[in-house]
Amino acid sequence: MEINEIQKFIFHMENEQRQIILKGEIEGQSEVPSFDDIKFKGVLALLNSIDKQNFSESGNNAVFDQYLMEVEETINEMKKYN
Repeated sequence: MEINEIQKFIFHMENEQRQIILKGEIEGQSEVPSFDDIKFKGVLALLNSIDKQNFSESGNNAVFDQYLMEVEETINEMKKYN
């Protein structure tokens, strides 16, 4: 019998002044060291929850484009390392 416990990963993001600007946690069953599989699932869930129309309606298309570029750059960098 295999037991898969729910794992919790707590994260935060800091700005240049080392002030916390974002905190969160992800819970799920992990099959990969360092919970990297549930991190991916969390990222996908968050990305799927974003509505570009909210940026358009608030006049923040440039902010959407900047974040999208950062996501694409991060993914491209991750692909370099196997």
